Amino acid sequence: MSDQSDQSDQSDPGPGPFPKSLGDSLRARLDEYEVERHLNELAGSLEHAVRQGVEKAGELAHEHKGDIERLFDKAASVVDRRTDGRHADKINQVRGSLERGMDRIADHRTGEAPDDPPDSHIPPSNG
Repeated sequence: MSDQSDQSDQSDPGPGPFPKSLGDSLRARLDEYEVERHLNELAGSLEHAVRQGVEKAGELAHEHKGDIERLFDKAASVVDRRTDGRHADKINQVRGSLERGMDRIADHRTGEAPDDPPDSHIPPSNG
């Protein structure tokens, strides 16, 4: 008989470190420490930092557009020369994509509205 009463005692957790279910305990702790509020504040701070970074990148791309284009020219001519012109079309295609990308970044500088909606994309070329 004592074996049966011992088994019934084991199925009832009674008082102990986890009086509620583990999920309820975790929810209570998350609420106690205001984790959701802190995560929302962190998300807001990160979003602000990313926006500032994008604006700064846009300002730099706009400011140094000529330098960047000269770098693209130099890189394209070096690759074209080393491949004996075999990939000139592909090099020009990549260069054009890089220039369009740089222009899109430059459009995100402070006070500038981008020419394209944020979710637009450059369609792949057929070449």
